[in-house]
Amino acid sequence: MADTILYLLKSKFADPKHGEQLFFCPHCSPIEGLLAMFPDVRQNLDVRYVDFARPRGDMADHVGDDQSCPQIVLPDGDDAHSKGLSEAGIVATRRIEAPADIQRYLIDRFGLSRPHP
Repeated sequence: MADTILYLLKSKFADPKHGEQLFFCPHCSPIEGLLAMFPDVRQNLDVRYVDFARPRGDMADHVGDDQSCPQIVLPDGDDAHSKGLSEAGIVATRRIEAPADIQRYLIDRFGLSRPHP
């Protein structure tokens, strides 16, 4: 299987609509937290930090115009853990965009402990 790519926004970015104030992505931070708790997961992903400004690096090559973050790209298509969570990307790729679905995918794929209800 080709590398699974996880796109996250860089931790400090400016949004020209809001002056020079710096921001972090509230949707990326739970994924960052999961990666911090389970560092072996990060080692098994191609984690790419992208700028807030679009286009966001090579994301368009995999997901087209929908360059929201976080987003995980499955270059070889779906696997057993992504069925029902992913949608079509570009060419043969599949992608998962919703942060909760990304977490669920990572938990299932890597056999992580589950969040307490």
